[in-house]
Amino acid sequence: MLKALESTHHKAGPAASSFLFDQVAALLCYDPGVRSGEHDASSAMGAAAGRVWSVLGDRRLFDRTTVDGLRAELAWLSEALGPLSHSAPVHDQTRSNVQGPAQGSAYEAAYDRALAALESGRYFRLVADLQEFCSAPPVRKPRRRHLYGRRLYRG
Repeated sequence: MLKALESTHHKAGPAASSFLFDQVAALLCYDPGVRSGEHDASSAMGAAAGRVWSVLGDRRLFDRTTVDGLRAELAWLSEALGPLSHSAPVHDQTRSNVQGPAQGSAYEAAYDRALAALESGRYFRLVADLQEFCSAPPVRKPRRRHLYGRRLYRG
């Protein structure tokens, strides 16, 4: 998708903002699932945050100073969700594969960390900043090429 956006600067704004809007919507869609402890929701929310982070990293599309703060906050959110995505809840383990109370406490600690992140003011600021960004993305304007900057040789 990004290659198509790079080739047409004048069409990059609407396509990029539409993709970002969809990914931010996906991120918010998985929020209730993560809060209720659905294991797949944390992985999906982390993946959506990663896609937003990746698209914002294209310096040819967006103003760098604006997106750097958003990318840092998305990285923080991914770090908070990561351990929950990689641990399994106790009720999903089979009796023959139970590794003792350490596995359950690891999941509970990861869940508590993810839940604390989702209930923090930092998360709500990130959501508000992403929604504001999507409503009016600061798309970089293409540079104008000047003829006096190039040498034209004929002959």
